[in-house]
Amino acid sequence: MGLETKALDRINRAFEEVGSTTPKMYWQYGTLWIDTEDKNELELVKQAMVEDVLAPGYTVQFSEMKPTEREPWTEWAMDIIEDKEVANVLA
Repeated sequence: MGLETKALDRINRAFEEVGSTTPKMYWQYGTLWIDTEDKNELELVKQAMVEDVLAPGYTVQFSEMKPTEREPWTEWAMDIIEDKEVANVLA
């Protein structure tokens, strides 16, 4: 199972476990785009990624894309990055 497929599977499972609907999201060029206004949903995505998908030494970082006239909704971009604290311990 590829990283992107595994990530979406684990994220969907995390939302199911708490009885919530997964927000609309999709992968594009290695970035996961998430349509949500709820930062608690971002924390659930992060938790699923760090605990069930990523190797030790990696985490995620979110960037907010604010609404515009053409696209009047908030969207978040999630990138996988090195967790410098863990990387220093593993080195």
